[in-house]
Amino acid sequence: MNVSTLRRLSHDLRGSLANLRMGLQACRESPDMLNMLGGALLEEVDRLDGRLIQLNWMARCGSPNRDEVNAHLIVEGWAKDKNVQGLQLEPVQASLDPDLLKAALDQLYDNAVRHGGGYEGIGLRVTGRRLHLEVRDQNKGWPDNIYDWLKDPQLWNGQIALGLPLAQKVAQAHDGDLLLEPGSAALSIPL
Repeated sequence: MNVSTLRRLSHDLRGSLANLRMGLQACRESPDMLNMLGGALLEEVDRLDGRLIQLNWMARCGSPNRDEVNAHLIVEGWAKDKNVQGLQLEPVQASLDPDLLKAALDQLYDNAVRHGGGYEGIGLRVTGRRLHLEVRDQNKGWPDNIYDWLKDPQLWNGQIALGLPLAQKVAQAHDGDLLLEPGSAALSIPL
């Protein structure tokens, strides 16, 4: 991430903390406010926690803990934990960081649900000498400048969106690429 992006992200995180501080101060001054603000404060905490988790995963991409794993079992376990259906998985053994793979899946799935019109399915296959892990959505398409945006995440609905940049960093940590097609986002990683 460049300095400009880090500044914007810092501003975004500090905004969350300011919202929490104001809400908690209001609750201290009037305990009745807790009933009114409690849900919003918890949502802000969850949003802040999600941001910090994304930043932690991005930092982890610098030194992945690769192991020879059955990638399809990693995806199946992730899907079971998240109660996600619609898997089409080929057995694939690869040298991967299982935790980073799950972090990328979290981001791609969330992107499909929030911005792709809805989740459609996950596919895992070998194409040539590459693992191809694809999350399909309802094909809302990508902005024209998506690859520029991945290099320098910009504001998206008032927040800096880090999901796709994180998925891209996970792919790059495995010497791979993030492929964005209409209706899908995929990790393409050499075997």
